[in-house]
Amino acid sequence: MKKKIILISGPTASGKSSLASSLAKKIDGEIINTDSIQIYRDLQILTARPQPTKSDPIHHLYGFLSGDKLWSVGKWICEAKKISDQILNKKKIPILVGGTGLYFKAITDGLSPIPEIQISVRKKLIEKLNKIGIEKIYEELKKIDKTAYNVINKNDQQRILRAIEVFQGTGVKISDYWKKDRIKVFDDNFMKIKLSSEREILYKNCDDRCEKMFLRGAIEEVIFLNQKKYNDSAPIFNAIGVREINDFLLKKVNIEEAKRLIKYRTHQYAKRQITWINNQMVSWKSFSTQESDKIIQYFIKKL
Repeated sequence: MKKKIILISGPTASGKSSLASSLAKKIDGEIINTDSIQIYRDLQILTARPQPTKSDPIHHLYGFLSGDKLWSVGKWICEAKKISDQILNKKKIPILVGGTGLYFKAITDGLSPIPEIQISVRKKLIEKLNKIGIEKIYEELKKIDKTAYNVINKNDQQRILRAIEVFQGTGVKISDYWKKDRIKVFDDNFMKIKLSSEREILYKNCDDRCEKMFLRGAIEEVIFLNQKKYNDSAPIFNAIGVREINDFLLKKVNIEEAKRLIKYRTHQYAKRQITWINNQMVSWKSFSTQESDKIIQYFIKKL
């Protein structure tokens, strides 16, 4: 029998991290981060990154990267596979948990066969971004790859830049690569669940978490981030809350307006995640966010 790997997906503030931790304790598992913003070490509060204690299960791929470093899906999945194999070799169970749909798609479906792009292409693109801004870059994407333009959200700076650099570096549209056979990295030995919640409950969780972030020191965290003098295009600045808190620090908005904008953006992000989950994770076993005990029993019976 193949060794099982557990995948847990769900929108932001759906309780994925605490569920994964409780499950790992019950089944002797270790947790692998499947969230593209929680890989960065600079923001723990704003990204709601877990902070495990010595008594908690082992967590991997959280907060290991500087906020100005680009990290592709390909790099992430190679690390995740290596760690997953190490966990399995210890006779333990890997639990991959997070909210980044592209990471899960790479796990279950494989990677698009895009060749390595020369770093000089990205550097020139970053220089252009700093001159004309992401909105004009996004309009350029519309001209070169209408399909990718329709798929990629206008606020998803990293994916916009990736689509353009692929075209500039290879002469082939990224949407054409999406049509090619994907390269499998993981064996298909997954137990896959997705968490769902009523919108009102989910949004309340998002809002409550926002308030707690400010109480825990989100403003001070952004001040410390600014002191690192990263380029404005650094991936960490895509984290929800950075822009809004910086506007507060610059006295463009008051604290309540900053919170309102963070809550609004978080709601929008949750909606996009739900749409992805509904469209891309049709075959996954679905559970309510309120059913943590039932979920744990489900895995115990299946293992």
